[in-house]
Amino acid sequence: GKFRHHVYLRVGYLAMYIPVEVMVTIGGVHLSPEIVDFQTLVSSAQSRSVWLTLTNLNSAPIELLSLYDPRQNENLHISGFDQTGVSVTPGATVRFAKVTYRGGNEGPQEGKLQLIINNTDAVTATLVLPYKA
Repeated sequence: GKFRHHVYLRVGYLAMYIPVEVMVTIGGVHLSPEIVDFQTLVSSAQSRSVWLTLTNLNSAPIELLSLYDPRQNENLHISGFDQTGVSVTPGATVRFAKVTYRGGNEGPQEGKLQLIINNTDAVTATLVLPYKA
């Protein structure tokens, strides 16, 4: 879970509250952001980009095989993803793709990206990453 609080710090006569945010996770594979929010785009000339990162908290390496939008939204563009596969060692965090959304359709838009990964045992998994604009 994600926890937010303030820490009271006193050094000599100075005292201050420092905001802290702690993310507690268990093993596994974690995507960031959890939801890709492109915010509001008011014209087809506007676009917003978000970098995707993945943290491998498993004890074995994994490989990122494919990233795609099953709906093939024409306003969504994925770049920077290495189609030959990206290897992620245990404990590592990688920035693996940039996703750009261009305004075009009126009203709220949403969808789900799918990331195909596998581990050293050749077990394949699909991670789902929602997006909205």
